[in-house]
Amino acid sequence: MSNLYKKYIEGKCNYEERQQVLKKLGAKVPPVELLSFLKRYWYQLEDYKLEPSVDFEGILNRIHHTINLKESEDNKVSDSLLNRFFSLTRIAATVIVILMSSIGVWYAGKTGIFQKEVYYTVSSLRGQSSEVTLPDGSRVWLHGSSTIVYSSKYGIENRDLRLTGEGFFVVAKSKNLPFIVNVGDVKVKALGTSFNIDAYEDDRPIMVTLSTGRIIINRNEEEMELTPGMQAIIEKDKMVSQYVDTELYTSWHSGELVFKDERLINITYQLEKIYEVEFVFETPDLMNFRYRGSISLRNSILKTLEKLKFSTGIQYVISGNRIILKK
Repeated sequence: MSNLYKKYIEGKCNYEERQQVLKKLGAKVPPVELLSFLKRYWYQLEDYKLEPSVDFEGILNRIHHTINLKESEDNKVSDSLLNRFFSLTRIAATVIVILMSSIGVWYAGKTGIFQKEVYYTVSSLRGQSSEVTLPDGSRVWLHGSSTIVYSSKYGIENRDLRLTGEGFFVVAKSKNLPFIVNVGDVKVKALGTSFNIDAYEDDRPIMVTLSTGRIIINRNEEEMELTPGMQAIIEKDKMVSQYVDTELYTSWHSGELVFKDERLINITYQLEKIYEVEFVFETPDLMNFRYRGSISLRNSILKTLEKLKFSTGIQYVISGNRIILKK
């Protein structure tokens, strides 16, 4: 197998050989011969002493995590033989980069050894939600049109990531590495907790809602600590906190929106993220209509509109992807 692993790193494997190696790399329990090969390959490199301590099992865990991410993406592609071939090729290219950068080097022929950091991006499409489990076991649900970015050092040197859009986080506990979400100049630091961040790039303030545990929010020199049931509202010139019903802000990740006497303007804001539509109010007073109830994210937009119509008496007209609300 050692010769096969070496061929794989050098890009000389045929299709069947690549499949064989990827199966080994994707195994939850790393094969002993693969760990042995990594160690031998590493110590053959001329300048291996630059990195005296290497966590080979950690490397394979991150490779396995990346293969899972790629396979999740590739499940959306047609299952033809040709598409499977190109999917495996993309996985192979990713694994080569992660393998070398995780060890701490990028081996480029005779030019020497260079350190390289790899960044992963996970995104959800508009109108869809997605879930990902990070290498440390933390789980992230991304609302529509949202993205997280984290590096190959995640879980080793840090647990930092960047968020655009909205995400619900269930954080695995770690004594040594705090979990930090960066949103622009705002940092949300958590230690084994669950919370929601709504930070779409629009004119609305950033909202951080804590379900369990404890988080600390920093922006410049300002700091705020939240306990369960609290929400931070972060605007350009101020940061305030309040107690809220957290279910109203976090229920989306379980497939349902819950509203308790909520204004219609806030409800349509949530629905726009889910159904890829734009709501238009015929008159401003309609924005203040109230609704109490739940909406399943499995419902079609028509079923949801009919439910709102029955409860509030508001009429609607659909024009393309615009929905005009009227009395």
